[in-house]
Amino acid sequence: MRCWSAVLLLVVGLALAVDAKKKSTSSRSTKEDATPSPPSKTSTASTPSPPPPASPSHNEDSTIEDVDEDKIDEIIHDGTKHLVILFYDGRSKCPGCAEALSELEEIDDDLEATGYIEVVKTDDRNVARELGVTTFPSLVYFRRKNPIIYDGDFKDSEAVLRWVRSHDEVVAVDLDDDDFEDRTDSHSPDEGALDWFIMFYDSKDAECNAFVPVWEAVAHRLRGQVHVGRVDSSEDDDVTERFRIDDSECPTFLLFHRGKMYRYKETAKDVKSFVQFALHKFKEQRGHRVPDPPTALEEFYEELKEEVLDLVQDHRAVAAVGVAGVILIVTLTLAVKAYRIRNQKPKSS
Repeated sequence: MRCWSAVLLLVVGLALAVDAKKKSTSSRSTKEDATPSPPSKTSTASTPSPPPPASPSHNEDSTIEDVDEDKIDEIIHDGTKHLVILFYDGRSKCPGCAEALSELEEIDDDLEATGYIEVVKTDDRNVARELGVTTFPSLVYFRRKNPIIYDGDFKDSEAVLRWVRSHDEVVAVDLDDDDFEDRTDSHSPDEGALDWFIMFYDSKDAECNAFVPVWEAVAHRLRGQVHVGRVDSSEDDDVTERFRIDDSECPTFLLFHRGKMYRYKETAKDVKSFVQFALHKFKEQRGHRVPDPPTALEEFYEELKEEVLDLVQDHRAVAAVGVAGVILIVTLTLAVKAYRIRNQKPKSS
């Protein structure tokens, strides 16, 4: 009996020992799992780079409408609203485009709250080319049908807002054959009068007409220092001929200063370069005397010539009938006269 009791105690002791060992092993493995493993050199070195900013065209959260050329033309021709257009590059990566869109969205509500400004964005290259946009992002502000290009950066939305609000007015002056000399007094300006910086362009030439937004920005930058004007050479040929403007050099820029004129010849045609030329750089050139303005007789002759040409163009059919009628009357008169002469000869003989 004692033998069996000893065996039983031995078995129980062994069982308890095995169970204790299992618990110890389990506890140790749990602690090892809970202890974080040190980061490997490979994972530390290959830190993933942040994703590039989304393109404005794929930004689903954007509140600014993406439009095409037809929609832009519709808004402009409607004429009831001013239009702010953000041009972005939809063909290649443009990190600055996403940033510009973000800044513009911050002031979108403020602009449209005016009731007369609409804000859109586009990547239409045709529209960009027509407005002289060559870099992205770019901003163009249409005051109804008069565009001006933004010449600042997009780092501060409030600065963009102030720029839009301060450029509601069209500053560049449209000059023509009738009022050019009266307004500019280019030949003999009064003492202390402001200079005039004038662009001669062709509104029917798309590439030449694309300078209009840049020129309006120049007018705002020079406001109060130099008068800025523009002459459409396709409409006002008298002024164009007076200053010998070459159609192949379109547009042409002339600065009028104290009875002399200075031609802008720089390759760069940006706002900053134009402003520097108008304020001081023109003095590096030798000025040419401004041609005499047309006399009263010459003006009368030109007006009469234009009236006749307009009359012929407007009433071409009537003029043709009139000429044909005159020819017919002269022919009949000559025929009657010849008949009378022929009948008089037998009598006289």
